[in-house]
Amino acid sequence: MKLRSLSAARGFAAVIVCCLAVVERATAQSATSDTTHETEVVLTKLSTPVYPPLARQAHITGDVVVQVSIAKDGSIESVELFDGHPMLAPAALDSAKQSTFVCQGCESTTSYLLTYTFGIAGGCHFDPNCEPSEPHAPQVTQSEDKITLTVEPSCICDPVSKIIRIRVRAAKCLYLWRCGLQEADDK
Repeated sequence: MKLRSLSAARGFAAVIVCCLAVVERATAQSATSDTTHETEVVLTKLSTPVYPPLARQAHITGDVVVQVSIAKDGSIESVELFDGHPMLAPAALDSAKQSTFVCQGCESTTSYLLTYTFGIAGGCHFDPNCEPSEPHAPQVTQSEDKITLTVEPSCICDPVSKIIRIRVRAAKCLYLWRCGLQEADDK
């Protein structure tokens, strides 16, 4: 009986020692986190991305992630593609290179990820003469490190694809009075 109570007391003591160690470590971490500086990169002026025309015609959409290296004075040291579609990447890279950043509390070069989301919304609208309706301006929204670009699709109206039915007489029926008429496709 004494042996069980002795091992229970040892187990209880071990738990208390572990709890004290965790509390001490948490206190030490909070003290060191107070001494470190908070670094924050802020996008102050966005250069509006341009949807690549070929990607727009092919209806290519998706996210492009760009890694920007910002110096402590806010200047851009480098811009690299992190992830994304190769046809959309040049537009995102150009936009990031021409944008303006501020680095608050930075002591050296800081990496910053920007996510560009390219999307196509709406459909093609043509009048009977194949004239497109008035296009809307691209919509650009920015929320911290996420930029969304939404455009209307690039549409092509092909008037030749319309089939027009006309009535023609066969050549052998030109001299006959009651020769039937035939329909033909005119392309």
